[in-house]
Amino acid sequence: MEYGKNFKQAMVQKLLLPGGPSVMTLSREIGVSEQSLYNWKAKYQTSGSRTLPRSPRQWTQDDKYEALLESAKLTGEELGKWLREKGLRSEHIEIWRQDMKKNLNQQKKDEEIRELRKKNKELERELYRKEKALAEMSALVVLKKKVAALWGDEEP
Repeated sequence: MEYGKNFKQAMVQKLLLPGGPSVMTLSREIGVSEQSLYNWKAKYQTSGSRTLPRSPRQWTQDDKYEALLESAKLTGEELGKWLREKGLRSEHIEIWRQDMKKNLNQQKKDEEIRELRKKNKELERELYRKEKALAEMSALVVLKKKVAALWGDEEP
């Protein structure tokens, strides 16, 4: 039997509701195989449709960022209504905010580390050049002393 898109979406929404029926229970109730329900859930939950509630664990970083921006504008009852519509809790928003801050701090630290490594490499290159010059000068001084000792040329 072929089911319409609206019917499939309605069943997926029913599955995703907090306290909703399990896949097995809904399967028996409507006479559709469990595998079909799993397939519908996978299709309509990740098809880019923002109307279906998804588990906060499945949200992408972009979705979380946009949710943080949206929630920042809301307060009180508006925020509560928005959270219920999205299937979220205020804890999710706070955790995501902390994660975003941590990621930004980590990016700053990574950039700082790259700069320090670059500077370190330049300093090592300069130190190597100076060590070579010092070794060359030491060799010249030693040779000069040997020449003076062999030929008796003493400089005042």
